[in-house]
Amino acid sequence: MGERFCYRCGISESEGGPLIEGLCQVCYRKENPVLLIEGEVNTELCQNCGSYKKRGVWVDPQSYELDELIFEVADNALMEALEDSLSDKTREYEVVSMEELDEVDDLPLGRAVIAFQPVDWHIEYFPAIITYEVRVKARTHELQRELHDERTHVTVYVRQTVCPRCSRFLGGYFEAILQVRADGRPLTHEERKVIGKLVEEKVDEIMQKDRMGFIQDTIEKEEGLDFYMGSTSSARKLAQAIKERFGGTISEAYELVGVDRQTSRETYRTSVSIRIPKFRRGDIVADKRGNVYEVEKVDGRGLSLRNLATEESEHLTWKTVKREELDTVEHEKSEAMVTSITPNEVQLMDMRTYETYELERPKMNLKEGEIYNMVEVKGRRYFLSKKE
Repeated sequence: MGERFCYRCGISESEGGPLIEGLCQVCYRKENPVLLIEGEVNTELCQNCGSYKKRGVWVDPQSYELDELIFEVADNALMEALEDSLSDKTREYEVVSMEELDEVDDLPLGRAVIAFQPVDWHIEYFPAIITYEVRVKARTHELQRELHDERTHVTVYVRQTVCPRCSRFLGGYFEAILQVRADGRPLTHEERKVIGKLVEEKVDEIMQKDRMGFIQDTIEKEEGLDFYMGSTSSARKLAQAIKERFGGTISEAYELVGVDRQTSRETYRTSVSIRIPKFRRGDIVADKRGNVYEVEKVDGRGLSLRNLATEESEHLTWKTVKREELDTVEHEKSEAMVTSITPNEVQLMDMRTYETYELERPKMNLKEGEIYNMVEVKGRRYFLSKKE
């Protein structure tokens, strides 16, 4: 069989290397480029929150520093355009620095290495324009002696827009209302503060996964707090977080607000209610058997209580609190001075009325002449604490 020649340039196989698909080595690389990217790429970032589209999905940026943000958005757009435009003959690729790419002189079949760097830009106003030098090396055929080594320049235009989340937020949109209340009483100032901080931290966490998890508005009411939320699932997650911290019960109600014009489906707004228990630290409570306690701590798991008769502390789960029919009890607080102590009894003098009375000596250490906080429940007096 005679010598074969490249059908494009006519060079012989002995001079132009083994033919690939009828082409010499040089013509094969020219006819089968791996870098098919257009010279211009367009992308957008949200002027309100800095988010941008990554594979069609809006994501929050890693940096909110404007210069860094513009390059982050442009790099991402360039990378996506490169991925989409690589030849079908390259099955996998790796991004490296220009210096590393220089060192590459062999690659397995179907593999490409890509490097890019900005060479010119103006980012002082929008659209920001960044021009990149792009270089790719690849092997697309086993008979190739030299790698494809292609360079081009690509200009990325970064324009400003408003993402769907921000346009809804700026338009006053909300999907659910989270109502935080306490059972049978208004929320205290301290509870409002703790709940406000908890909600703030939790929303930051939620919004990393649910971009509509924003708080549209917070309304302080006499009885509690209302949070207007961008998504129902975020309202539910917040209610759960508050329940874990304070205990309580969660309920939901739905209100028909209209019909979706595109799907003709009815749209509802959800009210998610979390009602935290009425008990607070320092409350005097009694169970169905008449045992009297002071509430030491309230949390998502239940109540920590101090039995005023035995001076012992115990923890009751919310289930047990319900079963024991624990409730706040009418009581009167006073201050009294210990006037004498015997092995079994203590004599006290009420600091307001100066009346004296005896009580069974409690387990706590008492000293004559010291003043103690007392509480009277159903005619029986108990020691609360030493007066500070």
